[in-house]
Amino acid sequence: MVIRLDEQVPRPAFSPSGDKRAAYETHGTSFLQYLARRAAKSRILLPLRDLLAVKRRGGPEYAAALACFAYYAVAAATTYGKGYRQPEFTQERRVEERDRQTGALITARSAGDGRSIAAEVDLSLPEIGQFRGSERILGTTVGLRGLGMAAPSTFSFAIDESGHRAGLAAWWGEGRGTITTELAPSLRGTTIRAYGELALTGSDGSRGRATLNRDGRLEVEVTGPTGDLYRLNAPLK
Repeated sequence: MVIRLDEQVPRPAFSPSGDKRAAYETHGTSFLQYLARRAAKSRILLPLRDLLAVKRRGGPEYAAALACFAYYAVAAATTYGKGYRQPEFTQERRVEERDRQTGALITARSAGDGRSIAAEVDLSLPEIGQFRGSERILGTTVGLRGLGMAAPSTFSFAIDESGHRAGLAAWWGEGRGTITTELAPSLRGTTIRAYGELALTGSDGSRGRATLNRDGRLEVEVTGPTGDLYRLNAPLK
């Protein structure tokens, strides 16, 4: 086994983060607007331009691309910060937003049947590819740590035609698991945080796992098809 990547990201790869980010995502938004703004962290995906370049020296790094995708998928499904305000549930079925940092178009759609809360989020990143996330909120639990909302989720990313034209190799990645959002009381007021785990699969045969704790630390470990190991540790707040 060869460790091909062992990276410690010092700060979130998106801006703003922490309390300012929580305010942007939750204050005065509808539920679908919240999901779209939560996904507006696509700067995390920009390294795919280098990792999947056909002309990259040594060839594309598919397993590293899976780790990069996992970082984005978890970030796009979570909020960290204080001053949380619950988004308003409305009758709207579709909302569009732009990622201010990359210009990526984000579309959030309701997928619920009236008896459950479910949604899909699509993101189109020019000259790279397409992301899709889907989640279904199982309900609310009350515990010693706060109010929890578990959401079984599926995330995927694939290089599209614009990515191929830009010189990227064909590739897709997928993550499946449950992310739980938690509202926790504190001396400073309500804090929003999350925890959970995703099982990762890449089209090249790479496999891995992404684990998020309540402190906002994400650990990603991917094993390539030849047994090489890729590790990524990154903060979400």
